[in-house]
Amino acid sequence: MGVDYVIFYAEANIVCIVILSLLLINDRIFSTRQENQIWFSRTIIFHILYFISDIGWAAVLGGVLPRTRFLVALFNLTNFVILAAMAYSWFMYMAASEDMPFRKDRRKCILLLLPTIISLLILLIVYFVNPRFWIGENGELSNLYYPLMIAAPVLYLLISFFLSIRNARKVESSDNKRLYLLIGIYPLGIIVIGQIQLLGLNAPTFCFGITIMQLCFYILHMQTLVSVDALTRLNNRGQINRYMEQLRYKEDSHIFAMMIDVDNFKTINDTYGHAEGDRALMLVSDALKKTCGWIQSPVFLGRYGGDEFTIIIQDPAEDKQPKEIERVIHSNMVEARKEQNLPYKLEVSVGYAELIDESDTMHDCLNRADKKLYMAKKSKGAGR
Repeated sequence: MGVDYVIFYAEANIVCIVILSLLLINDRIFSTRQENQIWFSRTIIFHILYFISDIGWAAVLGGVLPRTRFLVALFNLTNFVILAAMAYSWFMYMAASEDMPFRKDRRKCILLLLPTIISLLILLIVYFVNPRFWIGENGELSNLYYPLMIAAPVLYLLISFFLSIRNARKVESSDNKRLYLLIGIYPLGIIVIGQIQLLGLNAPTFCFGITIMQLCFYILHMQTLVSVDALTRLNNRGQINRYMEQLRYKEDSHIFAMMIDVDNFKTINDTYGHAEGDRALMLVSDALKKTCGWIQSPVFLGRYGGDEFTIIIQDPAEDKQPKEIERVIHSNMVEARKEQNLPYKLEVSVGYAELIDESDTMHDCLNRADKKLYMAKKSKGAGR
């Protein structure tokens, strides 16, 4: 390695930094600052910081900067901290995107930092006790350094991979399934590209590979934002319409559309404020998610708009027909009210209809379900 290599390596990293900076600027401009978007932005920031630090390390390897023990330790420890932060941010982005409950527990989030803290302490303690253990006289790194350096980041990335793949198998929405799969595949790609770089390939493989993956992921990430409801993280109205357009009547199949509406929602907003109204919608969406998990047949759940939700079920089992599903929805709502000790009565009304023949459409079916919904509201005197 020489000066020419360092210049080439720095130029490659700078190009990647510019590309990721443009993604970050665009994300900042158009972001609604949801939790998962915040973690996604942090991941991009740590990628940029890593590429900057890596230029310094390349300068040391290429002889542009002196290969002293201090500089070797400085750049490698910096790379370790940034790499661990990048992997942790991706792990939290995965948790937020897939609505995993542990992320809301501050104590658990702090415990998740322990692998990074322990690895860093070992590196620092050993360096100060015996600097030559990690770094030789000529500035070469010990063979034990790299396994310890990547242990914590790889742990976060592997957990992200397995959890995302597991969650992808559970969801019915093709967009959510594709997003979860990509969230899982991305960290696996980082590990593979990182290993190629560590094996001694004298090219900026890591920065190019990561930047290409970030570009691909960002495109899908933006597509997902326009198909997912910002508050409840359910499919939005556009996604519901796209899903219904794919469904057709079949003689050997049964398709049901259900409409769910929160009773007296305007009263909740007017009495307790819009923040409490948003909380009520989240509780309803959680109860509906729980219900859809119980159904087990192909099911699609979305927020139709305002305080209305839609469930579309294909070929439910004999003991999980719409009437029984409605009973389970009400049961889950009662459970949610008790758990949250709400100062108001949070209830929903339900209407459902079946796709009846080849001339029928899902939009007509949904309209019939909507009419039955308001008949149900009228029968029990529930208002909007």
